[in-house]
Amino acid sequence: MKEVIVATDSGANLPRQLAQQWDVEIIPLWIQMDDESYRDGVDIQSLEFFGRLKEGVRRLQTSQPSLGEFLEFYRRLQERARSIVSIHVTSRYSGVFQAARAAAAELAPYPIEVVDSGTIAMAQGFVVLAAARAAAAGASLAEVVERARAAIPKVDLVAALETLEYAVRGGRLAWAARMVGNLLQVKPLVRVANNDVGLFGQARSRAKAIRQLLDALAQRVGDASVHIAILHTGAVEEAQRLKEEILARFRCGEVYIEPVTPVLGVHAGPGAMGLAYYVE
Repeated sequence: MKEVIVATDSGANLPRQLAQQWDVEIIPLWIQMDDESYRDGVDIQSLEFFGRLKEGVRRLQTSQPSLGEFLEFYRRLQERARSIVSIHVTSRYSGVFQAARAAAAELAPYPIEVVDSGTIAMAQGFVVLAAARAAAAGASLAEVVERARAAIPKVDLVAALETLEYAVRGGRLAWAARMVGNLLQVKPLVRVANNDVGLFGQARSRAKAIRQLLDALAQRVGDASVHIAILHTGAVEEAQRLKEEILARFRCGEVYIEPVTPVLGVHAGPGAMGLAYYVE
């Protein structure tokens, strides 16, 4: 039996091989497409999801796991470990963190520490990896929690969107609805950090948008070693070219390319490209 097991939700966009390597357990979030519901990354995968978007979807929403789903999830993990560290998507835009805390309270006194990552996608994933690597090294519950919380202010996520349409349809970003009329002819650039999602720039073309993402990365990273994940909503070849440029330009500790998981694709929409990273 392990001392600590690390858990997260599918909003972390953690590559499957990394979840397996570091023994991270993942609870799927939910997607509603028209009259059907899907578990993110279980019942529907990225390529299928973005294919469905191209066909046209009238209703598109996301939701957190129920209290019952979290209880079942945690009870299964109780059989494998003496304690759980559960790290989740930003609480400002999702009810996942609150549902996890409610389930943890139901299972007291069994020790479950629920951590708000304050972010999404592989920025959240890097927080999860920091905790999982500490757990694998034999750290205590308190030490694993501290490792996770220490990682949160270090991670950053910037992304270029083709459109704000999907952010508006998702209903989570009020500022997106206010800005959409001003950004019809440009590519919005967004940053996720400190429990907030905000616009940090705009570009007239996709090429210029990607260049601004790299400039934002360079400004933050400098000559330091960077750990980075390139996230895309279907642009595999473009993501590979971006990886090659990043490897040539920056000192990289680890670099991943990962399609955006469907539950995040609901808000990002087709054609998005993002960089999640932290500096050593």
